[in-house]
Amino acid sequence: MIPLWRRALLRLFRVRVRYTRNVTRALATRPVILTCNHLSMLDGTLVALASPRPLVFAVNVNHAQRHPVTSRVLGGLVALGLGRIVAVDSTRPVAARALLQALNRGESVMVFPEGRISPDGQPLEPMPGVAWLAKRAAVPVLSLRLRGAHRSRWFGKAGSEAWPRIWLRF
Repeated sequence: MIPLWRRALLRLFRVRVRYTRNVTRALATRPVILTCNHLSMLDGTLVALASPRPLVFAVNVNHAQRHPVTSRVLGGLVALGLGRIVAVDSTRPVAARALLQALNRGESVMVFPEGRISPDGQPLEPMPGVAWLAKRAAVPVLSLRLRGAHRSRWFGKAGSEAWPRIWLRF
């Protein structure tokens, strides 16, 4: 069950979450890799708020450590117990090992395999890495799906709506 304060924040952002039995059951029983399409700067926060358990988020090093706003938001998510962050730098494989270690410890990992935000809400070509991680850790890969977040004027790349309705299939 998601705590009331998290449900209130999701409602504030006009997010409708639909939980599927296979994802929630897998999250409750074993480590998994969750993947999701990437539509806006808000996506990781929405997934963290909706997740029934804390996740390890793979986040681009520029956003995780260098960007003044996103690094603070991510730090807040960690402080609230919604998960932890692994800074990913495509030129250094240490992050992949850190994600593998998290899975081996029984933690679940959240990855946006596209590696960047879609400007128009259409799926982008996934970056390599998720299949390698799943094979090495011998864990399932489960897909989440976001809709509508790309229309956000504040968080999307080319959005025009102040508070668009957002759907998250978990």
